[in-house]
Amino acid sequence: MSMAAHMVTSSDFFVGGAYNPANFPNTGFLYVRSSRRAVGVMEAWRAARASYPGRHEQQVLNEIKRELVERRGVRIQFLDTAHVAGFCSNTRDFATLYTMHANCCVGLGAKLHDLRNLLEEWRAYRRMPDEQRRQGPVRWKVPGICIH
Repeated sequence: MSMAAHMVTSSDFFVGGAYNPANFPNTGFLYVRSSRRAVGVMEAWRAARASYPGRHEQQVLNEIKRELVERRGVRIQFLDTAHVAGFCSNTRDFATLYTMHANCCVGLGAKLHDLRNLLEEWRAYRRMPDEQRRQGPVRWKVPGICIH
């Protein structure tokens, strides 16, 4: 996370450039630096919900992110899915993965199923000798219920 960012969010889809508003936010991980500007952002975000009835907060943020950047000068950092992955967009390479988010998946049972499988594969990866891990990307099995 950059100290220059006012907000940091994980991404459903990362198209490149940490500050590129074309990235798709996932507010499952959201950090907002405490400041007057941040309070204004949160107030604008909450107020924008009235303009987008039936949408949840993440969808509303996706709609207003460009306005926040262009009009309010907010620096939103989107975390690269190479490191902060999810079921929407993932690296499938354990060597680059820091954390995994069960996004783009409907139902707690489906999320738990795939996260349990991922955990078992992570444990197998951790048991591998370092030399074997360095030979190339170690990938998890797909598909699952959510992971395709």
